[in-house]
Amino acid sequence: MPKMLIAATIVALIAISAEGKPMPRDEYLVGVYYFAGWWRELPNKWTVGGKDWRADFPERVPTLGEYNTQITMNREIIAASSHGVDFFQILWYPQSGEPHKLNEGVRTFMASPSARRMAFTIEFVNHPPFVLDTDEKWEAACREWVAAMRHPSYLRVGGRPVFKIHGAHYFLQQNGNDPAKVTARLDTFRRIAQESGLPAPLIGSGVMSGLTTGPVVAPYDFLTTYMDMPNVPQREEPYPYEDLIKLAQGAWKAYGERSEKPYVPYVPAGWDPRPWKDPRPSFEMPNREQWVSTLRSVKSALDTYPKLGFPGGQKALLIYAWNEFGEGGIVAPTKGDRTMKLEGVKAVFSKQ
Repeated sequence: MPKMLIAATIVALIAISAEGKPMPRDEYLVGVYYFAGWWRELPNKWTVGGKDWRADFPERVPTLGEYNTQITMNREIIAASSHGVDFFQILWYPQSGEPHKLNEGVRTFMASPSARRMAFTIEFVNHPPFVLDTDEKWEAACREWVAAMRHPSYLRVGGRPVFKIHGAHYFLQQNGNDPAKVTARLDTFRRIAQESGLPAPLIGSGVMSGLTTGPVVAPYDFLTTYMDMPNVPQREEPYPYEDLIKLAQGAWKAYGERSEKPYVPYVPAGWDPRPWKDPRPSFEMPNREQWVSTLRSVKSALDTYPKLGFPGGQKALLIYAWNEFGEGGIVAPTKGDRTMKLEGVKAVFSKQ
């Protein structure tokens, strides 16, 4: 994506009203993962094997825009922020061609006239084939991330910009299985940020729901999970949504009690990748009662375990996901659920 450096005053983590006036941040930070993989040109994520799958899953079609355009992002920011979502955690991918559409989410958020309504942060997606395999590529990416961190709406906790590497195990492998090399890479990132006048970023990484400890997590400030699902065979009938939540709740408890690092709990909004012909199992989508119950459950876990959240005691959660339409992780308004998921977030977490 194009590099964008927006001059702005560096501020601590605050919420900004539509009028641009700062107001106190809620006790809980609600984040939602954002995947900018939706464009009109073929091939695209709406088609599999040359067939557009929206005809078979019409309930998943988003109502705010089916493509990652500026207009869509503007609408999404307004919808999310007005229902208690504090930030989008936007997936960022190393460039693999031009134009690089997968990073449109970062660009359109920063360019949005509504960006001051909420925060955003970047997640470097490093699963194969997305790898920064040289020092030169790593440093160039760090400078691009630091430029985004200068945006006034970039997420900060304790005054420090928040950043995540998608997979801790992948990043260790990509650095010769040497934790010292991982630490060196992260130190380079922090140095570049500080040379640009920013505080050292809080750098987290992704782990699975089973408790991960030891050298693989040692270099990071915090941990979290993008998504996980039970290891069960694929079958024609989706498994119950409750099975997804039981696994997530187990992770909240395990990390809350025994994690070596602060852990931001993940919340599955669904998992059903049938549109993409994915071989993994599918699960039922939650109804309103199940969804609200899930959100209340994670809120209770945050209140119970001091280790859950960002460093410094900031309670936070990450919902999978705003717009993983092909996989079933969906909070964005759709033709099927309308605004049900957002209404649940507002009912449980918003003070408005």
